[in-house]
Formats: sequence, C-alpha cells, structure tokens
Amino acid sequence: MTLRKLFKKIKIKKVLKFGFIVFCVNFFIFCLAFYRNDSQRFMPDEYKLVQKIFNKISLNNDLGDRPISISIRAGDYMHWKLKNLGLGLCENEKNYCAYYVNLNPFRRFMGFRAADVNNAIKQSYLFGTVGAGANPAGFIAIDRSTFRVLEGNEAFIASIIAHEMNHILNFSDFKASLETLKIRLKDKNKSEKELQDIFFDEFHLREIEADLKGALMIYNAGYPKDTFYKAIDFVYKQAGIIHAESQAKNHPDYIKRLKLIKEFIDDESFKKDNIENHSAPLTWEYNRNGNWLKFYPNK
Repeated sequence: MTLRKLFKKIKIKKVLKFGFIVFCVNFFIFCLAFYRNDSQRFMPDEYKLVQKIFNKISLNNDLGDRPISISIRAGDYMHWKLKNLGLGLCENEKNYCAYYVNLNPFRRFMGFRAADVNNAIKQSYLFGTVGAGANPAGFIAIDRSTFRVLEGNEAFIASIIAHEMNHILNFSDFKASLETLKIRLKDKNKSEKELQDIFFDEFHLREIEADLKGALMIYNAGYPKDTFYKAIDFVYKQAGIIHAESQAKNHPDYIKRLKLIKEFIDDESFKKDNIENHSAPLTWEYNRNGNWLKFYPNK
C-alpha cells in the first residue's frame, strides 16, 4: 500500500470519527432539550411550589374531574408599566393589555420593543403585587410577583390558589351571567347599564362563594383554621390603597369581604371533613415552552 493510499484511509477514518462525535453531541443536546422541556425536575421553583400545594390540597378535597392548567405570567403590573412608557403600547383606555400581562416571565421576549418589554417584565416582578385569575375552562394564571410578595408563606399562596380553583369548580362567570339572563328575560325594559350592574352584583356573590369554599378547602387540606382569613387580609394590606370605588367592582370591599369570611370560619358548622372522593394522587404534565403545568384528578 502506497503512502498516499494509507494517508487517505487514515483521513477518511478521522472524518468519520469526527462526524460520529458531532452526531452524538447533537443527538444528546436534542434529547436533553426535549427532556428539559417536559421534565418537572427542571421546572422553576414557583411551579414546584404550586405542584406541592395542589398535591396537598388534593389529599382531602374534591378538585372535580377536569384537567386544570396553571400558568405563571409576567403579571398585571405589565399593563401599567408599558402604558406609562410612551411607546404606544397598552395606551388604549378601553382595552386591558392582556397580551403583555400574560407573557412568560421565565424567558426573554424577542418581539417588538424587546428591551423595553424585558425590562417591564423584571419590574413587574419587583414592583408587582399579589395577583391571580381563573378561567372557567380550567385555567389558573398567577402573577409571578405573587411568589415574591408571599415568599416563605406557602399557606397564603395556597389560599390564593384555593379561591381561584373554586371559581373553576363553581363556574362562577356562568352562574352570574345566567342569573342576569333570567332577569333580562323577565324584565325586557332593563337597560344594558342596569343589567351590567346586576351582573356585577351576582358576580360579587360568586366571589363570596369562592372565598367561603376556599376557606374550607384550605382547612380540609390541613392548614390552620384562620389561614384563609389572614391571607385575604394580607392581600389587601400589601395592595395599599383599597378605598377606591373601582376596586369593589370585581370583589366585595375589604370590610364586607373580611366580615363574611370571619363569620363563616367562626360558625360552629365550619368543620374539617374527611373527603372520601378526594382527588389524590394527581397526575402531572409540564411544558416549559408553553409555560404551563397541568394536573389530572384521580377519578
């Protein structure tokens, strides 16, 4: 064998070896990325805490028979921050800036005005307050600042979650709207303004219902009896200003709300029950790219 042929043979082997190594490295990176996207081991700490709380609540509560998705979002402060930047974002008085409020706070935004939006996400975490919302289709959104404000207080975070969970279980929006519809059909002379006022009154009743059932859910889960009351009290205190009439649009005012919760937990009928049709163990799924955590009750 000539030296030239030997050299070519060695060179081909090196190329094949190098190509195999590159393939293996890329395959490993692909598998790691795929695993990391779905792995609960690599979830942000906020999601791990939510999972822990729901697992605890499910041990002695009925969470229904539907899958429930939870997403931790940039937060409500995004609306006000972007509105005040003078960028033309979120400045429409009639529309809530839902797109930016619901951005994923765990990854960098790459769209329009990326630097400003990413800075707003950071400030929303630092300056935001406790915030969460529920969709009757089975979705709970929690502002990331909630975990900063309530850091180290699992019981209070559990109370916020229990309130939103009961909105889902009770179909709060639908019930309030149904009662309003009945009134509209009964009295066709009602104006849209009157019907809207009736709807908000009905929704206040659903907020009270979510509070009372949330308080019992938390107690059944093993938290102290007055946990929910203290949590709601603190939520108002950390918000600061509570006297504005607009703040009582979606919830009863602070005094009325705390009074009703206190009367409920002090009543002799407020007792911890052993729930036979509890939802544990929950089955969990996580998606990093989608920014959601989902559980399926054991039914």
